[in-house]
Amino acid sequence: MQNNGDQDKKERQLDNLTNLVENHTRTKRHLEQYSEIGDPQFKEMAREKQEKREENMYKLKQEILDEDENQTVEKQIENLHDNYEAAQRYIEANQDTMAPQDLQNLQAKQQHRKEQMDNL
Repeated sequence: MQNNGDQDKKERQLDNLTNLVENHTRTKRHLEQYSEIGDPQFKEMAREKQEKREENMYKLKQEILDEDENQTVEKQIENLHDNYEAAQRYIEANQDTMAPQDLQNLQAKQQHRKEQMDNL
């Protein structure tokens, strides 16, 4: 069973990364649009913030990637198994109301999960 704390942490990290990228993009656009006007001191402060954001984005990205790379085979199998079981319950409960293509796609994904579990 996947740990909800780990999932919550990953979601917070991704939200944080999204916010950093959005703020970085807005500030970059603002600096480009108003490069001819404005107080040079404020522009320098904005550039310093941009550098810190870039560092934070890099660190957060590495943290997220490292967590995935360091995941044990047992944890991968456990996650696959949990996802397989949850999807199987979903199929059983909803197959009568699902679009045929959606049902077919989900069944194919289930087959792929089963193959991955067998290979691990």
